[in-house]
Amino acid sequence: MKKRIIILFVIICFLTAGCGKSDPAEKQQELTIGFSQAGTESNWRKAQNKSINEELKKKNYQVMYRNSFSDPKQQMQDVMTFIAYQVDLIVLSPIEENGWESILEEAKQAKIPVIIVDRNIATNRKDLYLTHIGSSFKAQGGRAGLYVTNHYQKEEQDTINVFEIKGSEHTSPTRLRHDGFAETVGRDPRIKITQSITGDFIRLKSKEAFSKAIDEGQLNDIDVLFSHNDEMTLGALDALKDHQIENKFVIVSIDAQKEMIDLLKSGQVNCVVECNPFMGNLVATTVKRYFEKATIPEDIYVSDTVFSDQNDLGTIPPRNY
Repeated sequence: MKKRIIILFVIICFLTAGCGKSDPAEKQQELTIGFSQAGTESNWRKAQNKSINEELKKKNYQVMYRNSFSDPKQQMQDVMTFIAYQVDLIVLSPIEENGWESILEEAKQAKIPVIIVDRNIATNRKDLYLTHIGSSFKAQGGRAGLYVTNHYQKEEQDTINVFEIKGSEHTSPTRLRHDGFAETVGRDPRIKITQSITGDFIRLKSKEAFSKAIDEGQLNDIDVLFSHNDEMTLGALDALKDHQIENKFVIVSIDAQKEMIDLLKSGQVNCVVECNPFMGNLVATTVKRYFEKATIPEDIYVSDTVFSDQNDLGTIPPRNY
């Protein structure tokens, strides 16, 4: 009788993969990552989206993906869905900075860690998320401003007027790119931001707002056009073309999409500050490090560079977005 019991026990252990012992690789396959994307308003966003999804899947994580299509309320509902589903970790690419504390508190109470990517959130509570992965937006604005100050360094021009096209309100790139640019050009008392419009990071909205500015005479005496992203720069260029206005401005843009690099090479824009969308490997590696209980820094910065008419443009690597 005892012999039969022992044989039965061995069979059960074999069928249950070693009496409760699990393969680590199999366990990782069971982990589900909730990925909340801000939208698909640009080729940059599409490239970022693809990068994160692909790299997470390469590491065998199950990805529960939601795209809010630039609707902040929808995005908050998407994250609440992740919490209700009890995903293992949330990757959040927020549309707006504000309104996240209560939702992330719920994730914390549910013991679901959160990684913020690209845009950041407005909170003093660092315990609500593991880390932020993305570019230094203030540094990007500073690099754009540095190009402008260097461009006019030897010019004997009394005033240099800047027209700024801002991104969406209540977002970290809009606030920080403006601050970085304004602080840098402020070192030259001749350079002033005299006009400003909002294009919401969208080409068509920028074109409409810039067309209105043209009709109202806001481009009079403007020397520099500084735009917070390539899509809005393209919208402004579309508006100039529609109004048959010669492009005689110093143009500085941020993102470095292929279309904008092509315009830089053809001499239609002067400087493009890169915002690197390929952060998927950093995101997936950070997720893996969390589950391995490794130390994770408070901020993880993506490397960016600057392309301008002062560089050898033939050395710019192919753009995939």
